[in-house]
Amino acid sequence: MSSHTIFVPKSNSTAILANEFYWTFGSNPEVTAERSLFYRFTYPPTGEQFWSILGAIGSVSSGNYFAYSMSFPYINDAPLNATYTLKDKLNFSNSISFPPPEGFESWRVVHANEATLKIDLNPAKGIAVGTFEAKFKSHGFRTQPIGRFNLVISE
Repeated sequence: MSSHTIFVPKSNSTAILANEFYWTFGSNPEVTAERSLFYRFTYPPTGEQFWSILGAIGSVSSGNYFAYSMSFPYINDAPLNATYTLKDKLNFSNSISFPPPEGFESWRVVHANEATLKIDLNPAKGIAVGTFEAKFKSHGFRTQPIGRFNLVISE
């Protein structure tokens, strides 16, 4: 069994202006996330801490939500320059909304079959810069996004 925390922006939330999060598929135009997040959270039952990164466009309530989420274990507050893969406890997922039955909101979350995250993180300065690549090859997904980000740590 595995667990992956997903953050979904509220449709009326404001974007963090300093954040930059981009992705592309092959030769398609680069997509700029409307909202992004870099956040350290604690999983309540175990006390384990993780870093979570999100880049999203659209909203679940509008039916056009699309996001990439990734998380990896928090180690300490020292600067970190590292590469993570799924074997290194990286979680990487794609969330996408779809038309729900009347009275409901819906989205699907699919985990990557392959993923790499390269990150330069400085908790004291509150910044994280990095790149990512992933391959989705199941549940009807066949995307291979490549992306980059420059994010401010959210409190």
